[in-house]
Amino acid sequence: MYNLTPVGGSFVGTIENNHAITGGSKMPETLEMVNGRDKILLFRLQENQDEEAAKLVFQTEHTFSYERDIERIITKDGTIISVGELESNVEITAIQAKDDPVAEMLRDSVIGGKRLEVWELTVDEDAQDDDGKYPAIYAQGYLESWEDVAGAEDEPEVTGTLNIELEPQFDYADLTEDQEQAVQYAFRNTTPNGGDGGES
Repeated sequence: MYNLTPVGGSFVGTIENNHAITGGSKMPETLEMVNGRDKILLFRLQENQDEEAAKLVFQTEHTFSYERDIERIITKDGTIISVGELESNVEITAIQAKDDPVAEMLRDSVIGGKRLEVWELTVDEDAQDDDGKYPAIYAQGYLESWEDVAGAEDEPEVTGTLNIELEPQFDYADLTEDQEQAVQYAFRNTTPNGGDGGES
């Protein structure tokens, strides 16, 4: 059984643990939902290994997607499943910022056909490991598209699609002090009244 309960602006889920405890009793686990605001993207040109990865400012949304083509072949003996290669990509959306070097680098990578590195970090203190590192997804690939969207009423956006080569890797990664400051600065500027939604 799984229940969602609002607690302090977040939802906390309780799921019954079916593993037997001493004496045959069962102990409920409390699981907290991930906050999408805590997931941020860092980028670097693959050729610039001596530079730190940098954050695209004012990120509003991104999607890591994984897909395999599944072909069902009907035979006289039954159905055979043929599994294709993994295809992964990252859809990126952000509010345009003036003179953002990362946005310029991403745009230029499409024009020049340059390979990118991307990290998705879950910047949540509760998720850090014993070394203070954050859960991360790491991948390399090429931006298929980069669009500067300028509407008459809405905030001007940048959107892009990054096609991933091979398989993304899952591990933990560090943030430098400068990267930490960039993350916190962006959070304060993309949420109402400050980074945690409270009064500033």
